[in-house]
Amino acid sequence: MTVVHDAPGVPTRKDDPGLRGGLELRDRAVARLAVAAASEVSDVAAPVSRVLGQALGGVDLDGRVKADVSVAGDVATVRVSLSVRWPAPIVEVAEAVRTRVTQRLSELAGLRVSHVDVQVTALPTDRRSRRRVR
Repeated sequence: MTVVHDAPGVPTRKDDPGLRGGLELRDRAVARLAVAAASEVSDVAAPVSRVLGQALGGVDLDGRVKADVSVAGDVATVRVSLSVRWPAPIVEVAEAVRTRVTQRLSELAGLRVSHVDVQVTALPTDRRSRRRVR
């Protein structure tokens, strides 16, 4: 045990957890952890932006998923947007994403996850569809 005198006559212990600083996790930092965790699941691709039901641009199969996170104390609420490669089972991929995000946020940030919402925006294939001229 090390005793340090910060103020004259007031001894403090360096190993006392109550005297150490705290850690504040920002929502953006936790969102990046959630994106990395969701990207570790197979058959996951970047989400597709949509306006009035129409896709804007194509699907980036190698792109990153998107995540929005809200942290209150040590509890996180997560929303992940992604695409699931066809013909992978959507329900199983979404459940794997929920499990992986929950595990990684607990391991890496010490957070409890209240829930993970998974929004699937598209079902892309690995093959590029070619138009045929008739």
